[in-house]
Amino acid sequence: MHRRTFLGALAGSALTVPLLGETPAEAATHTVITTEQAIGRILRFNPSAWNGGSVLWKAPSRTGTWTNLSDVKRRGTAKWGNVMLVTASGAGDYLGKAAMIDESAISSGRTGGIVWQANVDGNPHSIERIEGYGAIVVATSKGATGSAGGGGLSLFVPTTNGGRPSTTRVKFYGFPGAHGVLWTRTGHLLAVGNGQIRAYTVTGSGSSTRLKFAFSGSFSDGSGRAKTGHDILPDYTAADTYFFTSSYYVRRVKLVAGPTGWHFDSMTKVSTAAHVKAYTRMPNGVRTWIVPGGGEGDWSKTVHFSSGNHSKSGARFYRVRYNATTYR
Repeated sequence: MHRRTFLGALAGSALTVPLLGETPAEAATHTVITTEQAIGRILRFNPSAWNGGSVLWKAPSRTGTWTNLSDVKRRGTAKWGNVMLVTASGAGDYLGKAAMIDESAISSGRTGGIVWQANVDGNPHSIERIEGYGAIVVATSKGATGSAGGGGLSLFVPTTNGGRPSTTRVKFYGFPGAHGVLWTRTGHLLAVGNGQIRAYTVTGSGSSTRLKFAFSGSFSDGSGRAKTGHDILPDYTAADTYFFTSSYYVRRVKLVAGPTGWHFDSMTKVSTAAHVKAYTRMPNGVRTWIVPGGGEGDWSKTVHFSSGNHSKSGARFYRVRYNATTYR
């Protein structure tokens, strides 16, 4: 979808940390990072000075469990410093990969640095690390054999808070169609799946860390239409506010603390564009998103910005994120 068409559908209109040689001046321009599936790498781009991009990391393989990088997030840790969290959805058997990469240990060839990894069944599409606990949550959209009703959240926990998580999940929380997961500064894990956005809190610590369902909000994309929630990211211009994408819409929702506790405020449709893979707004107000165009599959060669679109020949971008390590 072209920028003009997408913006016509709009209903309304943090601090970056220097990464892998990025200068303070570059960080101040609000760069983005992307998952690129054609070669299997994480790239960084400056939308105000677009070029071929900087390769931050290359996956060990483009096949098997490493097929199709589907998510990347940067987070700060006490043990490793800044890390990248990545998932790959895997090949046709629905067995994919989740990993955590120590940015300081990445080689000059942009490989290596993996300090934790696990095979995850069910088409893994999103990953998050729970601040203060070190537990990792992976969202999978399907069951182990590809069943549509088998998706959910896989929880991997360390022995002690902040340590290296187990490579075997300790708990699975069913959530059909789970595609996006995000930890917030309010202490909630947000997840989006089929027809719902859910919030979880955390109980216990160390090896006893667990998720507890807190509340949810429902959405529909219309009668007879799929309503698969796809991704959730912060609105960096507004506190406790998030964008999530589904099969046919982009919506904005706010976390609110009321007399009876936290809840989701009313959802607002931001766009009627279909199959948007990622959508966020950076601190400078520039929006960025990825949506497949004509002749493309679940990917696009174009990263869209409200300030102007940019493409890379041969690329297959799947998700775009604002380049920051902070939780929102």
